[in-house]
Amino acid sequence: MSYFAQLPELKKQFEDLAMKAVEIAKSKGADEVRVRISGGKGLDVSSRHCEVENLEFNQMQGMSITVYKDKHCGHANTSDFSIASITDTAESALNLCKYTSRDEFAGLCDANELYQGEENLELLYELEEDPDTLVKRAVDLDKLAVAMVYKNKDKGLKESDGASYSTMYSVRTLATSHGFCKSSVESEYSKYISLVGEQNGVMQRSGGSYIGINPALEWADERVADEAVQRTLGKLGASKVKTGKYNIIFSRGAASELMLPFINAISGMLIYQNSSFLKDSLNSQVFPEFLSVKEDPLIKGGIASALFDAEGVATRPLDVVSNGILKEFFIDTYSGRKLNMKCNGHNDPCYNIFFNPDDEHGGSLEDILKKAGSGIVVHQLMGQGVNIVNGNYSRGVSGYYFENGERVHAVDEITVAGNLKEMYASIAMIGNDRDERRRIQTGSVWIPELTVSGS
Repeated sequence: MSYFAQLPELKKQFEDLAMKAVEIAKSKGADEVRVRISGGKGLDVSSRHCEVENLEFNQMQGMSITVYKDKHCGHANTSDFSIASITDTAESALNLCKYTSRDEFAGLCDANELYQGEENLELLYELEEDPDTLVKRAVDLDKLAVAMVYKNKDKGLKESDGASYSTMYSVRTLATSHGFCKSSVESEYSKYISLVGEQNGVMQRSGGSYIGINPALEWADERVADEAVQRTLGKLGASKVKTGKYNIIFSRGAASELMLPFINAISGMLIYQNSSFLKDSLNSQVFPEFLSVKEDPLIKGGIASALFDAEGVATRPLDVVSNGILKEFFIDTYSGRKLNMKCNGHNDPCYNIFFNPDDEHGGSLEDILKKAGSGIVVHQLMGQGVNIVNGNYSRGVSGYYFENGERVHAVDEITVAGNLKEMYASIAMIGNDRDERRRIQTGSVWIPELTVSGS
């Protein structure tokens, strides 16, 4: 029997075990209990030189028990699902309560916030499980990469650096002493091609990939290979530009990374810790008026969809930013109590989130290039130069320099610097070239007059 066919029974087993664990912890003296169980199975195959390099079977399971007793919290984990082990784990969590500080804000979410529905977000699809078939897919990807190298050798492609194909099913169950017990069951698969190019004795590496849930929407191998070719060739012949201020266009992948600090900065935990550069920005202008940000966790088949968060709180669509004004922080139960704000289902970081410009300030990447005239398109960000407390930003980048809206040459070994508060407020345009593979859905982002450190 396929693992896919076993998932309904596995879900039932996890739910029965989770409720049993809650019952055990309560019987041992816990006031409140939260039990999370996760399990799954998958296969990773990699190919190099058109032969199998690695074949990894992955199977995992784990249980975490969190207990609250007189506002003290304890937490323990186990991968052994026997009743004896679950009992020991619950006792360990309770024992830890003796050594943790009393916290008046600790505890489960309010019962009226729990998800009570039975919707289907269509996050589970049957994937290929036969190892021989998946091996063939990975090797075929590698063979295609080799063919693309041969076809583009005169342009500078040197060799395939391998290919991979992966699949995974996961079951996550949450039960609490409220009587809540629900599961999410999901599928995920991915494929990747890596290529190496060389020009003037300098080698560069890049790749193409796809990650998804529904096999019916999978990119063709040729599309992944084309992405790998374009990205690799695009890095060849790179040079620095002079230090100065430039129009910077973060291409869609880099733009998603650019917006990640914004999502982190509006998390309730950082807000109550006074550790966010946006801590005083609720109901204030943080983006230009033409930009709105909407989060929707309820999209069927969404890469980051969920009916409830890790506490069981029901998720809902949020207008995070309206006409540039920040309207929501991402609040979980604990941070909501600390801040005297209502929880909005964000014990998890973020769901499907969309950066939406108005018609006048949107358009294709080509439109943005023409309006900007000259500057740098950033394809890749490097380093960890983001200070979430004050918003200072400094990242190594690579991409290409353009003039008159046209590419001139690749660039690397340069640094883009600024302050995120000012950078976000200065956005001039956002493209319509969103990347369906990412939870952060934004097109290319143009920020004028950013400082670049080069030669």
